[in-house]
Amino acid sequence: MQALLNTLHILRAVSTKGRLPVLFATATLILAACAPTPRPEPTETTTPPQEETTAAEETLPDTAPSEELPDAFPETTDSEEQPLVSGPRKTRVALLLPLSGRASAAGQALMNAAQLSLFDHATENFELIIRDTAGSALRARRAAEEVVSEGAELIIGPLFGQSVTAVAPVARQAGVSVMAFSNDIAVAGDDVYLLGLTPEQQIDRVVSYAREQGLSRFALLAPSNAFGNRISSAMSQSVNKSGGFLVRNTFYLPGAQDQRETIKALANFDQRNAELKARRRALNAEGTAAAKRALNRLKGRDTLNPPDFEAILVAASGRDLLTLAPLLNFYDVDPRVVRYLGTAQWDNPRLGREPTLTGSWFAGYSPKNWTTFSERYRLVYGDNAPRLAALAYDAMAMAAIMARSAESRAVPVDFSRQMLTRSAGFTGINGYFRLNTDGQVERALPVLTLQRDAVEVVEEAPASLPVAEQFPAGSGTTSEAPVTNGETVPQ
Repeated sequence: MQALLNTLHILRAVSTKGRLPVLFATATLILAACAPTPRPEPTETTTPPQEETTAAEETLPDTAPSEELPDAFPETTDSEEQPLVSGPRKTRVALLLPLSGRASAAGQALMNAAQLSLFDHATENFELIIRDTAGSALRARRAAEEVVSEGAELIIGPLFGQSVTAVAPVARQAGVSVMAFSNDIAVAGDDVYLLGLTPEQQIDRVVSYAREQGLSRFALLAPSNAFGNRISSAMSQSVNKSGGFLVRNTFYLPGAQDQRETIKALANFDQRNAELKARRRALNAEGTAAAKRALNRLKGRDTLNPPDFEAILVAASGRDLLTLAPLLNFYDVDPRVVRYLGTAQWDNPRLGREPTLTGSWFAGYSPKNWTTFSERYRLVYGDNAPRLAALAYDAMAMAAIMARSAESRAVPVDFSRQMLTRSAGFTGINGYFRLNTDGQVERALPVLTLQRDAVEVVEEAPASLPVAEQFPAGSGTTSEAPVTNGETVPQ
């Protein structure tokens, strides 16, 4: 408790410099989000230590909401009457995080970001109940039982997929929605919503962009594990959907010191090298002036022709990526000829120092608001914020702003499926996102590129996402919800 009081004291001291604006879309709440951090090295999924895949990243603005917030929701009609609340009513929201155990650093960062969000967006009638899951499914279930018994109306967290699975039945029985930080789509649905950036979304976005640039033949290099199988399935679906061809699908052994044979096979190096040698022999036998000029042009080359693919998605991070990328170049998968594609795990400017990766494309979170948030986080907590932290800020801002809106109209706060999955969605630190009724999150992602010591935007996030409305089966009707930045509410 004393630590929280100290944090709030610091927040008050810096609040005039670093508050975050609140954004609203027409008839829909748009939350002013906050953010993710650069990682020293990208990791395999956006997950901290093992148990499951976690979420990814988000970003924030620079001033705080005024006391007079615009109405975040449409006025209720007579047919939608809600009971009035006499006097202040407490809104109770639970936050379940691994504050001890091997993922405690991630849990602490998420809690820090949630506290920043509370300071920016919550009223005195907003009550946060924090419980430590210790990264354990059993502890997560017990924590869920405790917060439900204490009147929690919404559960934010937990972090790992197995913990989400344990929490879900407790929450459903109590009629409480869950917004979890995992990106494991297997645990989504029935009022359990995932905030994490899924590999499927990343791959779909970058493959679609590559197809728009005229690339049609793709290769994939993925780890030989369950995550790699998921990547392979997503890649195959995205390439087929976009009208391309997946011509090579290769798996590598994560952590292996020697990946040469795997890469040689993927690059079809031996055959291409043999073709070059055969061509040189033929030119030497020909002996003409034209043949000699052709031989000169072949000097310094290791293969006669480029690979049979125009782009390769390398699903790797950290040491694996820095082992595989140079090997691909060595075996003549030339980045000047073949476009390298990656995932949000490549969102690290230092990776641009690897020449093979310079100019590569990947889909990730919008970097627009991240700098402001990360600087403020560092000022308050004396540490760098991980990208994951933005998810906690955004989720808490969603809950707090929805509670403020209800409080301003003297009606009970509504965290129902209907309200959380409004088709116009929300705008957070990492850009526009929308929760779907199946529990998955859709995000409008930019395409980014690695340059030396820099990550740059190649194509901004789309201004809208197609919305599949709840029409009768077979109607085929869809609409699009425009993404608006809304209006920054001055302090």
